[in-house]
Amino acid sequence: MMSPTTVQTAIDDFVRYADTVEKSDAQATPDQCLEMLSQYLVHYSDLFNEMESEEEPADFADWEEGLDNHMSALLEGDVEAVGHLGNLPLEALDPEHMRDFLGWFVLRETSDGELLQAYSDTLRAWVDFILARGWWKHDVYLGFIEVLEEVTPEAVRVARVSRVLFHFIRSGGGVPPRMRGQRFSRFVEGHAQVSTLAENSLQFSFHHQDELIGPVILPAPILGMIEVGDVFDLELGMRGDAWVIVDVGPVYPSCVYVEVEEYQGLDKLS
Repeated sequence: MMSPTTVQTAIDDFVRYADTVEKSDAQATPDQCLEMLSQYLVHYSDLFNEMESEEEPADFADWEEGLDNHMSALLEGDVEAVGHLGNLPLEALDPEHMRDFLGWFVLRETSDGELLQAYSDTLRAWVDFILARGWWKHDVYLGFIEVLEEVTPEAVRVARVSRVLFHFIRSGGGVPPRMRGQRFSRFVEGHAQVSTLAENSLQFSFHHQDELIGPVILPAPILGMIEVGDVFDLELGMRGDAWVIVDVGPVYPSCVYVEVEEYQGLDKLS
C-alpha cells in the first residue's frame, strides 16, 4: 500500500524536525533548500499541469498585459512566488526530479560549489527522514540515494568550472596577447556541448549548427576540471584565427543532459 503522505507534509515535518537538532555552520538552512525544490517542482517539473488556455488569439494582448502587471508586482515585492505543493502525493516524486533540481535548476542560480554540497546534504537528510518515517520502501529510497550520489560531485565540479572560467574571462585571460585589439569576425552563442578535449584546448558542438567550434585554448588546470559531454551556456568569438570565450554562464554536467529526441519525458499528473 502506498503512503498517503504528501510531498508538502514530508517537507514541513522535516523542517520542523531539523529545527530541533543541533545547528551546523552550513551555508544554507534546510528550509531554504526545500523551498527552492518546491519552486522547481511547481514551475519546472512535470508534476503540475498548467491550465490549457482556451482563449482566442485575439486575447493575447490581455494575457500579455496581465503578465506585465504580475511582473511589476513581483518587482515591487507585492507578490510572492508560489511554492506550495498542495496535495501532491509523495509517491509522485521521482529520483529524476532530484537529478534535474540539483544538476540543472540550482546550477542556473549559483556557481557556489559549497552551496551545492549543502543542498545535496539537505536532500540526503530529507530522504533519510522519509525512509525513517516509513513513507518510502527501501528500494524507492535507494533510487533517490543513487541519483544524489551520482549528480552531486558532478554538480559541484561544473559549478567550480563556471566560477573559474568567469573570473578567467573577466581578467582578459581568454584572449591571446597577439589577438588583443583585433576585431571579432564572428560570434556564436547558446548551449554548447564539449565534444573533444586535447592537451591545451577543447572543441564545442552547438546543436543548431553542423560544425565543431574550436579549438578554444584554455590553461591546463581549467581543462582538467572539464569533461567531454559538459554543456556550457556561453558565447564564443573569433579573433583572427582563434576562437575565444567571450562570456560564460552556467555549466551543466552530462549526467543531466540528453538529446531532445532521446528524452521521452515523464507523464504529467492532473
